[in-house]
Amino acid sequence: MKTTLKRLLSISAFILLMLAIAGCGQTITPAPAPSPSHTPPPANSPTPTFTPDPCAQENIDAEIQRVNRLMREFDDAATLSSYLTRDQLKPTIEDMQRIRRNAEDLTVPACLTSLRELQITHMNTYIQTLLVFMGGGDQETVNQGIQLSRQLHELYAIEMAKQQGAPISSTSTPDPTPTNLKGKPATQPPTPSVPIVTNAGPGGINIRIKPSLEGRTAGVLAFGQSALAVGQTGDGSWIKIEVPGKSGQTAWVYAALVQLSGPKPLPVIPSE
Repeated sequence: MKTTLKRLLSISAFILLMLAIAGCGQTITPAPAPSPSHTPPPANSPTPTFTPDPCAQENIDAEIQRVNRLMREFDDAATLSSYLTRDQLKPTIEDMQRIRRNAEDLTVPACLTSLRELQITHMNTYIQTLLVFMGGGDQETVNQGIQLSRQLHELYAIEMAKQQGAPISSTSTPDPTPTNLKGKPATQPPTPSVPIVTNAGPGGINIRIKPSLEGRTAGVLAFGQSALAVGQTGDGSWIKIEVPGKSGQTAWVYAALVQLSGPKPLPVIPSE
């Protein structure tokens, strides 16, 4: 009996030993890795880039503002110049020349080339007119320079509105079928039934007690501001207006500096 038990234990131990040896030699195969959803590009492949079109509708406003920021700075200097005497103009002209150089150095997309050219031409014309005035040039030459610079400023504003896709209106002779960039008819302002003067820029215009450049100033007609015209001198060189914001008070503006809309005002004799 004991011999049989010993034999059974020996057989069991042998079986366990063989199982242990078999387990040590077994190779475990790892589970396959999940396949990636996409294949990454080679390490040396170029990274794709995207350059936005500066003339696209969503980007053009930002480009225009880069140009117009300099125009607004120039207009501020032009407004200041209208308050200065010949002897005081030199620092302001130098500041205008600095602004013009910045405008010349500004890089703009092809779609804004015309806008920038109008801007620089306006700046050059206004600066040259101030130099003529400071040098004692004749009044007729100064008047022509101011008138030309005002027209250039207006063309600049029209070109900027075109680039922004806004309806365009102009004091120039209108095209028979004017349209904006979206192909829709451009609206034209109605002609007023009474004479109206408007300061079309680029700076403020002195309003004077008498129709003379030596007359005492009674205020300023700001850029873009309008006033009712109640008369003019016999030669039409000065226009009598109601001073904006001062009911019943009248004064004079130089006709070459303003834009007249509606019927011509009647001639009046200036009071002493």
